[in-house]
Amino acid sequence: MIFSEQAGTENRACRPIHQGRDSGAITPPHLNAIIPLPTIKEEIAIPPGLVGDVWRFIYEAAPHPNHAIAMAGAIAFIAGICGKSYNTYTNAGLNQYILLLASTGMGKEAAASGIAKMFNAVTKTVPAAGDFKGPALVSSAGLLKWLDKKPSIVSVIGEFGYKLKAISSPKANPNDEMLKATLLDLYGKSGAGSVVDPMAYSDRDKQTDVIQAPSLTLLGESVPGVVYEALNDSVVLSGLLPRFMLIEAKGSRAPLQEAPAMAPNPMLTQALADLCATALALNRGHNVHVVQADADAKAKFREFGQWVTDQINANTSEIYRELWNRAHLKALKLATLCAVGINPNDPVVTINETMWATNIIVSQVMPLLTRFEAGDVGQLAGSQSRQEREIMRVIAEYCTKPWEACAKYHGTKPMHDALVITKAHIQQRLYATASFKDDKQGPKAAVERGLKSLCEADIIREIPRAQMIERFGKQALAFSPSDPQAILNAAGAGA
Repeated sequence: MIFSEQAGTENRACRPIHQGRDSGAITPPHLNAIIPLPTIKEEIAIPPGLVGDVWRFIYEAAPHPNHAIAMAGAIAFIAGICGKSYNTYTNAGLNQYILLLASTGMGKEAAASGIAKMFNAVTKTVPAAGDFKGPALVSSAGLLKWLDKKPSIVSVIGEFGYKLKAISSPKANPNDEMLKATLLDLYGKSGAGSVVDPMAYSDRDKQTDVIQAPSLTLLGESVPGVVYEALNDSVVLSGLLPRFMLIEAKGSRAPLQEAPAMAPNPMLTQALADLCATALALNRGHNVHVVQADADAKAKFREFGQWVTDQINANTSEIYRELWNRAHLKALKLATLCAVGINPNDPVVTINETMWATNIIVSQVMPLLTRFEAGDVGQLAGSQSRQEREIMRVIAEYCTKPWEACAKYHGTKPMHDALVITKAHIQQRLYATASFKDDKQGPKAAVERGLKSLCEADIIREIPRAQMIERFGKQALAFSPSDPQAILNAAGAGA
């Protein structure tokens, strides 16, 4: 999810974020509606209830306030408290994995600072609320040992991009591999009836009992470059990245706030204390409050679920399918969390929370898809097979999209109609992408190497220069597909 920090903070109706994709994906019809949710500005719908109140405090307490950073902190804080004690009507827990991306100097530490200030305020009246604060991610054994004693927590992890890079590396050490496996497992274990089996270690201090419905909420902070470099096929196909809600702060750093809030106001502090007390009581008795949804909300969630299923079924790319796979679940958990914040004693998901959550989830998946499709993620330099797939993707898009979508690059409409693409077009599309710009031999050599390999495999053929002059009046070096199906298959396989 990308938030722009632009001028204007007046209240506006929540406007649809999702605009569809060039590939022809259908915009979910319910996302076209304008829903009257309280907002701070056009790009962000701030939810009602405690999630919105916590957002406002984190924003007001930040030295350099940022809407996206405040939203990430608010969702993580409430999820850390309610992740185990409240469930969706489908019996899923409400824990969240959030990846907060913000450039250096944007003030991403405000989320952790705001969370710490709220815990400090609440523990003065509910000391056990400190149990919701989780540890750093050092090892699987340490994390499970903590959850064995405190089964609902929120852990804020600074510089999480480096941890993500370590646990997703093909050369990950056994400790990081085990931590990754534990994170994958814990994401879906916060619902009532779920358990994490005991872990046996030679060191008795590391051993755990059966943990009933542990709820781990993660808020990982990082600069975008480190995370995007760590992303690759395996981190998506393993299911790790799709478990995260990605929130990226865009725009300029806000001016220094000279008198930031130092503590939540008494009304917010009391509301949070009451929520913590309720959640602690439910957790101690292994009880769960199942949050129902009204008829309109359920109908919209069914509609959204079918739309997500259609996106998955319509694509052969495993990257694409995996990134959409948990969209419905994440939206339902998020909407339910918002409903709990509105009325912890008798929460009900309505159409407002449904619209807010589905818009957020769609808007955070789309930029990731765009980056993978553009080859703008991962340590891709020198990967010739990846480079060849990228070239075939560009050719496939050129051949399947209308001329108007390709006209800004090299070529002419008669050439496009004849499925003839210039080398210059391919170069312009690919030179700036990660897999080519970081190639040890440079992007020009990488494109030439890939084109030569595809010609030798007879997937594409070079058009003789004399034929180019005769047919199109151009001397450009150009190619046409000789194996269109191979090109379409490679493009469909995704990044």
